[in-house]
Amino acid sequence: MNIGLKLSRRNFMKTVAAMGATAFLTAFKADIVKALTDVKDYWHICWINGASCSGCTISFAQIAEPDLIQVLTEITVGTSGLPIALPDYMETIHPASGTLAESLKERWAEGQQGKRIMVVEGSIQDPGWCLIANKDFREHVRETAETADAIVAVGQCATYGGIPSAKPNPTNARGLKDYLTEIGINKPVINLPLCPVNGEHVLLTLAAVMINAPVELDEHGRPKAFFGTNMHDELCPYRPYYDRGIFITVPGEGEGCRYKIGCKGPLTHTDCPSRKWVNHTSYCVEVGAPCIGCSEPGWPDRFSPFYKEIPGMPTLLGVDATTLGQGLLAATAAGIVVHGVKRAATGKKKEEKKEEV
Repeated sequence: MNIGLKLSRRNFMKTVAAMGATAFLTAFKADIVKALTDVKDYWHICWINGASCSGCTISFAQIAEPDLIQVLTEITVGTSGLPIALPDYMETIHPASGTLAESLKERWAEGQQGKRIMVVEGSIQDPGWCLIANKDFREHVRETAETADAIVAVGQCATYGGIPSAKPNPTNARGLKDYLTEIGINKPVINLPLCPVNGEHVLLTLAAVMINAPVELDEHGRPKAFFGTNMHDELCPYRPYYDRGIFITVPGEGEGCRYKIGCKGPLTHTDCPSRKWVNHTSYCVEVGAPCIGCSEPGWPDRFSPFYKEIPGMPTLLGVDATTLGQGLLAATAAGIVVHGVKRAATGKKKEEKKEEV
């Protein structure tokens, strides 16, 4: 389905990757709305929560262009007047509770009209650690996954286990894909990590699913449009400081690369520097903190302690960035001194010649 010269199913995620989501949403907001309106089918959302802090729900609720209310109320199917995305069940946001809330989830699974998106926030634990409506969360996940037409894991906990899976992990917390594989459900899962998830990642992914746009995933199940770039190599505005060997040693103090205070950017694939957070205001590194690598599998254990520098960083001709940078600075300083001496000597010779004349 071609939905205009600017936006099509084929180039949807490609354009997001090329422009960055902020520019993409600004340029194509009307096209996204039109694309979803033209789907001519209802998409029912069931958003369930396991071992998590609900920070991903909050992040999703704070998206701005278009905002969550517009997505769930104003984007309608054809002339029906009904919203394209019907949130049958969203544990943290919906006003229903108790048995009424659970009946909404059952209606989502049993309904005949439209297609279903399963969104999971939080990790899955062994039996007995997470009960909802007197039923183990694992059963909620299994029943929902069996019915879902599309499955999206949001946040580090749902994708790779996150903080609940950190050592010693007494509850055996793990990510959604691992659990589904364990119980024999082999449906594709789109992983949207970070702690918490970036709300725009969720919005754009749901939009892509609804218009059947291809979402190319990396080996960890993440959309390449959002997680296909190494933050340190290509996006970090503080990379020039690293190359020159200029580092800050106290979080939030001074100007320089955050490597010395534990920045995990060289090991991290994410678009945080170009997307930012809280309506594109800022992100971790920009406010003086190190990147903690929360887009990657194995987090947090793999990146702990957060404020300790990474051993074995890349080198140039066997020289690490710190040594190289210090050498460059020393060479620059020496060059200035030599240049000053030469300039002084040249000036003195000129004066002597003037006197002779």
